[in-house]
Amino acid sequence: MKKTTIITSLLTGALAVSLVGCGNSNQSTSAAGGKNDPIVVGSKNNTENYIQGEMFADILEANHVPVVRKLNLGGTNVTFQAIKSGQIDMYPEYTGTGLVDILKKPLEKDQKKVLQEVSDGFKHWNIDWLQPAPLNSTYGFAVTQATAKKYNLKTISDLAKHSHELVLSFPQEFDVRPDALPGLQNYFKDKGGFKFKNQFQIDYSLRYQPLLQGKSDVTVSVGSDGDVAGNHLVVLEDDIGFFPAYNVAPIINDKKLKEYPQIKAPLEKLMSLMTDEQMQKLDWEVDGPDKKEIKDVAKDFLTKNGLLK
Repeated sequence: MKKTTIITSLLTGALAVSLVGCGNSNQSTSAAGGKNDPIVVGSKNNTENYIQGEMFADILEANHVPVVRKLNLGGTNVTFQAIKSGQIDMYPEYTGTGLVDILKKPLEKDQKKVLQEVSDGFKHWNIDWLQPAPLNSTYGFAVTQATAKKYNLKTISDLAKHSHELVLSFPQEFDVRPDALPGLQNYFKDKGGFKFKNQFQIDYSLRYQPLLQGKSDVTVSVGSDGDVAGNHLVVLEDDIGFFPAYNVAPIINDKKLKEYPQIKAPLEKLMSLMTDEQMQKLDWEVDGPDKKEIKDVAKDFLTKNGLLK
């Protein structure tokens, strides 16, 4: 699932290859020393992934592991190429992205099966998946509290019953992807077909504006969007298990994990705390009106949850 980037940049193939070696404006090196090589921590260039990468680095440092930060690298292709080529050693990745975008396998909705497939598939590159978070950065539908109350909307099935009374706004591709609107219309074809009174497309980065401005009743959301918590929206439960799983997890070079086995437990403890609701709050601290620094948001959360010594 793609999210709005913090810094938009044009990356050529040559730049992608040399990115980590050249560094970027977000890199820093831990003062921790020792005979062992540092772990180079990367992240994609969206708020959520950037926060998680910073948390990984903080946890490693707290466990006496030398760290080099190479955060905010780019999209999936750039970041995965960096770990595959050894320019970084770990970063936060999504199970669904690993399965579909990287391994080029069909969509799978069973989260355990997805984890098993990516764990097995990434062994080809000597990359391990740690336990994923409950956080699921997949599609959903968001409505205001007033709309949820008026139509008694709690689930996607509820939305299907009232869709003909409502206006839907959606980002690019949602009306053509089989795992999006066409698939839902097929699923509910004998129950009204999931047809809306009206629907229109909006830019991904602006997907909440029509809803907040009263121009639509329902908008397409992503599970961990900060706008959901920041604007007190209601995300409808996927009671039919329609959308695929995009659970986030640390992926790491297996040699580094063997070299520093003490990092597995605290990283997986962090993952256990990463719910949709929690990530929404953290994203909003950065992207909302307060505009906090990512490093401060990450450190504050880890300290409050006993992950920093």
